[in-house]
Amino acid sequence: MIDDASPFAASEALAKESVRSDPNDQARLAFWKQRVPGTRVGDDRYRWEISHRRCKGGAHVPPREEWRLLRPDVEREVDELRISLPISIADGCEYLARLAERGNVDGSGEAGTSQMASDAQAFLVEAEPLFRRDLATYVQAQNPWSDTLGLRCVATRPRALELLRPLAIAIAATYAPLAEDGVVKGTRFPLAERPLVSATAHLATGLLALGLDLPLLGKLLVTVRDSQHDNGAFGDDMPDKFTERYGRDNALTSIACAELLGALDPSFDLERALAWLASTQRPDGFVMAFGPELCWLSAEFVRLADAAARPFAERFRFPQVEKANLDRKTGLPFFAFFDDLARLFSELSGLANATVPVAFLDLAGFGVFNNAFGQDTGDAVLASLAAELSKIPFARAIRDGGDEFIVVGAPDRSNLERDLETFRKAWPARFRADFGKDVPTVAPRILWTSAPGRDLRKTREHLGRGMGAVKDQSKKPPPEGVLSHL
Repeated sequence: MIDDASPFAASEALAKESVRSDPNDQARLAFWKQRVPGTRVGDDRYRWEISHRRCKGGAHVPPREEWRLLRPDVEREVDELRISLPISIADGCEYLARLAERGNVDGSGEAGTSQMASDAQAFLVEAEPLFRRDLATYVQAQNPWSDTLGLRCVATRPRALELLRPLAIAIAATYAPLAEDGVVKGTRFPLAERPLVSATAHLATGLLALGLDLPLLGKLLVTVRDSQHDNGAFGDDMPDKFTERYGRDNALTSIACAELLGALDPSFDLERALAWLASTQRPDGFVMAFGPELCWLSAEFVRLADAAARPFAERFRFPQVEKANLDRKTGLPFFAFFDDLARLFSELSGLANATVPVAFLDLAGFGVFNNAFGQDTGDAVLASLAAELSKIPFARAIRDGGDEFIVVGAPDRSNLERDLETFRKAWPARFRADFGKDVPTVAPRILWTSAPGRDLRKTREHLGRGMGAVKDQSKKPPPEGVLSHL
């Protein structure tokens, strides 16, 4: 057990929850409730500590003398805050937000908010301004490694990212111009101007989660992929004296790089990276980079191993799309997203060579339907169609324009045709539920094919031209529409 005062207390709770172990939430919140935060700039500003200077840490935190120096430009005297603070910000925010969401039934079983959820929400409201202020320090670009680590920590926690998104965007926007050539470099002696694969992977993870600057994301991925060592590990280019003492490979960097490539590059050998990480495990099974983060990093390793057990198409991560860049009528990305996606697929050889299933779809007689029932009803039909397309797993639906849509399957995904067929057969029932039996169903016409990722743009054009023949043959399709292969 980790001390509930530890900066990694929330990390332990999240880790236990992921393996269906009791995280002891009630006792932890009760402990935090007894603690009174200090000043906004003090080390006691949260309900938990921000370092282990004033807490024991628990059984899974090794003694301070066993902590391993990570970076010569950061920890001249074992500066724990460089690693503990960004992790505790992200995991503290994620943990409290999760608990606050669960308060839908009170102790008597009646609808309401539980006391535990109320406490979590109150702690979240109290801590959120501090999360923002602490995260804002990473926008100042004082240290590429620790700044981008803060970005990665938030980017990998969905609820934290939702609450702290403006600051995450600010960090990404600060470092993106500094990495135009596809690599983040050190800025302080002795790492000044040295390429940092760690910070490069952190920035790429942030861009992916935020859906920003996909062309740069492609360049960053190439840098990370080419930085893997022969033994499967990753590590920054450190001075010889440092690597002679501590080695060139690093578990924290290796996990960040392997997780990123494992989610985006089908040619990446994730098992090789996992084998090296497994070789670094202590006798008790934990993975350690610095020292006190042992529980958090070990949970990240387990998460990576779980991902590796799934087919690539299931772990592939489509870039997210900012709400401002979604089509208001359908809630889907605009065509510009497809254009950026096509560029990303062409940048990385693993994606360029992967087989990508793509479908093109339109609605038969939609113009006539609009004239008969009005633009508002037509827009509602498009929204219903988009909602159904979004249910197709391991794929991304995109509005091409008008009543035309594109569905891009994950690389190396199989059975997209089967799922399109399921969508097509379910469409009439969805339409009747939304618009009634008296409104004639607007039927979808779907044409699909598969092609290498590098040809995504050409594939769309090929499908667009092929739709002419489908329209000629299916001017009045049945309510469930038609599905054809090109």
